[in-house]
Amino acid sequence: MLWYKYKIQNLTTHKAHLNGIRVSRVLARGTSQYAYDGSGELDRNSKKDIATFKSGKIYHTDLNASYNIGVRYFIREYLKPLSEMVRVQLEAKVPLIVDRSRQTLASLIRLSKVA
Repeated sequence: MLWYKYKIQNLTTHKAHLNGIRVSRVLARGTSQYAYDGSGELDRNSKKDIATFKSGKIYHTDLNASYNIGVRYFIREYLKPLSEMVRVQLEAKVPLIVDRSRQTLASLIRLSKVA
């Protein structure tokens, strides 16, 4: 069944390119582990589909992960063209952006306020 995943990805990429849409892949590992609001690791139910934030909010794990996947893309695209010196200064001000596996929507919001 894994080969269907790659077939769907390749077909989607091909159709996007035909329509002039750029495609970028983001590693999704760990995106449902951290709360998008920056409150830390999540508590999940036994089925792993409902997440409870430290603040008490309850969200679907996939919704939380989709926010974090999008954030990883935008942080990467924002930092890519910057010089190393500017990037290090931003990382000093917003340490959450250093570790890609812990980047959340809260990290992007803090980055946009600092930059």
